[in-house]
Amino acid sequence: MRAFMESVPRHRRHARFSMGTLPLWRLAQEVGSAEAAADGILGEHWAAWSTFFGPDLAKHIESFDIAGVVVESLTPSDARAMHIRLKGMGWYLGAVQIRPEIPEHWVVFLKGIPSLFRIFEDLLYLFYRGYEAEFEDTRDHVDYREWESSGLFSSVRWEDSGVRETIFDPYDNMQHFRRLGEADELLQGQFSSALGETLMRCSDLNPNLTQRLHAAIKAFEGHETAEELAHVSLSCRRFTEKLADCLYPPRDEKVNGRKVGQAEYRNRLWAYVAENVTSETSRELLIANVEDLGKRIDKLDSLSNKGLHSDVSSSEVNRLLLSLLVVAHDLISLRPPGGAFLYEPYENTIRSFMEGLLQQQEGRSQDAEE
Repeated sequence: MRAFMESVPRHRRHARFSMGTLPLWRLAQEVGSAEAAADGILGEHWAAWSTFFGPDLAKHIESFDIAGVVVESLTPSDARAMHIRLKGMGWYLGAVQIRPEIPEHWVVFLKGIPSLFRIFEDLLYLFYRGYEAEFEDTRDHVDYREWESSGLFSSVRWEDSGVRETIFDPYDNMQHFRRLGEADELLQGQFSSALGETLMRCSDLNPNLTQRLHAAIKAFEGHETAEELAHVSLSCRRFTEKLADCLYPPRDEKVNGRKVGQAEYRNRLWAYVAENVTSETSRELLIANVEDLGKRIDKLDSLSNKGLHSDVSSSEVNRLLLSLLVVAHDLISLRPPGGAFLYEPYENTIRSFMEGLLQQQEGRSQDAEE
């Protein structure tokens, strides 16, 4: 748990934990050998991420019972960070990515391994059965006090897990596990495709857009104080302003009764939507999204300018970043790629190169005269 708290940033710290003895020896008996069980767990044919070497895991299976900890919603980068912190511990054997298409993973890591608690930011929630507590308090208060005294969490609380993972739970089966996994992969594919296109189109429009987006996300991921968190909105504003410059450069005349000068970047985005969307419904939705993004930025900017950094929460800034990405993708994708090349981001480099050539030519001319 200490490795988890130290490896995962607070704003991304939300996971459910299950613990228990893994039925690896039983699996080995069913498939015929420890080697076959290790091969099934490591999923060599399924591209599962793992820190194990097959023969070593097989030896562990033959030698002793292995306790396991299942951490739901852990990102690959956070899993690697935890592994690096734990690999020097004598009791730690390694980590395996749980994949829904591998039948052995359901049998070993989920079936019969109870969910014990949830960690959300700095809080620990211990699971208990609320319907059981109505007749008798079966909660483990000793465990509760031990977690309180550990100093790992700002608060320890109880959470009613209801009938989840009981005989009354119709979703506690391999079919539901596979559907969750498939939904996860489909969502990742959909969003990664949209994000990939957004980054590519930003780079095509103006590489400075990518740099400003990187600054916003990097600032959020690396923030340690409320003041640093408040500065993320400034990076979001700079990105949005630059996006407006690329999509709808400033004009002196009004458009649809609104000023569209350099300072009116939001009006320029509205004008861009109005000129590129024919459907009234789609236009209204896009303009509403742009308006919502602007209000989020304005709110966080206002708190920052007033020095109220402690009033800025990581969840608000996270929603701002998500809104920024959605709006950027929607706006950029209104036009097909392949427009006129924008030379402005490259002007300084081109100018420096030409000035260097001129200086070289002048130097050669002076040498020739001498």
